[in-house]
Amino acid sequence: MLTDAAARDFFSEARALYPDVRRGLVIEWASWEQRETADAVLGLMSTNHIDYHVVRPRTSPDEYFHRGIAEFLLDWQRATRGATVDPTTFRGDATVARANGVSTELPDTAVDLAVVGAGPGGLAAAAAAASEDLQTLLIEQSSIGGQAGWSSLIRNYLGFSRGFSGAELAKRSYQQAWIFGAHFAASRAVTGARAGAVPRPVGVLRRLASEARGQTGRVVFVVGGGNSAGQAALHLARYAASVSLIVRGSSLAESMSQYLVGELAATGVGIVAEARVVGAGGDGEGLDHIVLRDRVTGVESTVRCDALFVTIGAAPHTDWAAPEVMRDRWGYLLTGGDVLTEGGRRAWPHDRPPAALETSLPGVFAVGDVRRGSIKRVAAAAGEGAVVVSSVHAFLATRAR
Repeated sequence: MLTDAAARDFFSEARALYPDVRRGLVIEWASWEQRETADAVLGLMSTNHIDYHVVRPRTSPDEYFHRGIAEFLLDWQRATRGATVDPTTFRGDATVARANGVSTELPDTAVDLAVVGAGPGGLAAAAAAASEDLQTLLIEQSSIGGQAGWSSLIRNYLGFSRGFSGAELAKRSYQQAWIFGAHFAASRAVTGARAGAVPRPVGVLRRLASEARGQTGRVVFVVGGGNSAGQAALHLARYAASVSLIVRGSSLAESMSQYLVGELAATGVGIVAEARVVGAGGDGEGLDHIVLRDRVTGVESTVRCDALFVTIGAAPHTDWAAPEVMRDRWGYLLTGGDVLTEGGRRAWPHDRPPAALETSLPGVFAVGDVRRGSIKRVAAAAGEGAVVVSSVHAFLATRAR
């Protein structure tokens, strides 16, 4: 194995020459138990010198080694050539959806569970429900995968130590739900719902990578302090001359996963804290500067900026939900104990308390980012989607009596 300094020099040159190349440090079998090896791998990964490690083959053939190299090649292919059209790319184009084997039609019969939104929570709920023989319909207006589908790298999902793209997660989740029998209605928007209009419960389950290569050699700013902003900044840093995050707070500690904070620091992404963008301009052919205002002192400064990416989240799409479904002032849906706290017993018609993920309209559940108080993480949304199915079963059981 190369010395630490030699490895950094080698991988730095490789990254500069080929930003899209996949880089792996070759280690001996079982050497991960040695502190020196572990420190080298973690250090090189945290500074974006390598994507992962590769274990040197012990036998010929060594299928584990071949699988690792094949996965690197697939990652490289997606980054440089773009994936072939798949369900994660559908954005309201019914013709494209049908041409690629994804249904846009609604089933002729009633379903046990209708899931609105194919983000991680919705996909998990659809897969779990369909695997338990519930007739499940998943409705998605734009792209499968939701906001997570646009993440260039998700590295803190249990069981995927090398990480994966949001598009890959969306594709695999779609296939898993489909194989269990879930019905998909792509390019469909839910425009309304009424209490008592359907005999079954309804699940209410609720997007930069393509621009990154065009930022080679440019000065880039990203507005936002969440995980999406951090992932965008890391991806842009592979190409741009400099990348800086503009955040309203004093630090990223409260809004971003710690592993991302560490990677941003190691990669050299700048943090402009306590700041807002209050102006921008250019020479008529494009952006060349932005104006920042310090939120504490009020002092304004003009800085060079060739590209500005805004990743400050999205408003929940809940206008279509029945009026009986309680929302907060931002449109997020209230669930569980929040229903009783906010609306009192008048908002809940039953003697039993609402289930943890149940809204103020019995039989309507909310998981993922659309729910007030949710943890804005892919794993959390997927977990809620899987867990909510038990509440769906319980509700259906009461309707069958």
